[in-house]
Amino acid sequence: MPLPFNPIEIATYYLIAVNFLAFALFGIDKARAENGGWRIREDTLLFVAFLGGLPGALAGRSAFRHKTRKRSFNQGLLSVALVQGIALVTVFFIMPAMMETPEERAARHAVERSVTYSGCNEVRAAGKAPLHRGEPGYRSNMDGDGDGTACEDY
Repeated sequence: MPLPFNPIEIATYYLIAVNFLAFALFGIDKARAENGGWRIREDTLLFVAFLGGLPGALAGRSAFRHKTRKRSFNQGLLSVALVQGIALVTVFFIMPAMMETPEERAARHAVERSVTYSGCNEVRAAGKAPLHRGEPGYRSNMDGDGDGTACEDY
């Protein structure tokens, strides 16, 4: 049964909104810092970045030249980036492999084994490079970095 909404579209709108918010918060905090006003807590700025607003936070930090020299804050942004990177790898590479049923795995392997290449040179000569996991001819030993794409361009 199809979903009544498009999750990719909703995620896109969410990321646009949270990045706009992060960018705006940096601008507001910079203006308040210059005018001696009430400041936005660093925890709040980091939390908005953690919620998906890291690109907006980095853009705001750069555009407004705000909190660029504060070492502890920059370490916090780096920590947010590392956590988000690990989460992305988990969601897009590890979880799909874990959620594959034995039947799906067998079907994928059957497709991959339906064509055999001796190596990436043969794949390129056939005009089939790059090969992606689940495509005919894909083998994990041809995928040097384990990202699901074999025989990538140099």
